[in-house]
Amino acid sequence: SSQDVAKLQERRNVLEEELVRTERQIYELEGEYLQETVKDGNILRGWDGYLGKQASSGAIRRINRFREADRMFSASSATAQQMVAAKPGAGSGGSSGGNKGDRKRARDGGDQ
Repeated sequence: SSQDVAKLQERRNVLEEELVRTERQIYELEGEYLQETVKDGNILRGWDGYLGKQASSGAIRRINRFREADRMFSASSATAQQMVAAKPGAGSGGSSGGNKGDRKRARDGGDQ
């Protein structure tokens, strides 16, 4: 019936909104992790920074920022790129794409 279709459509809309919130949270937290760990090391680049090795100046410049290509988790979602494209300021390599309040809301589950 049309009532069932309306209920299903409403449920779909709720799920799509939840997906967007979850993807945004992953994107924000991933960016925060990459930015905080870029100098000392992380799961993607290794932990050479902790070993106290002297890096060349080119390597130092390279490790002081992360690239959008480093986003392993948010890039694994089929729909995450749509969310990133729709978010103002996102996709500007080396930034987690928001201020601390946005990251805290993302970490705490958004505006629920």
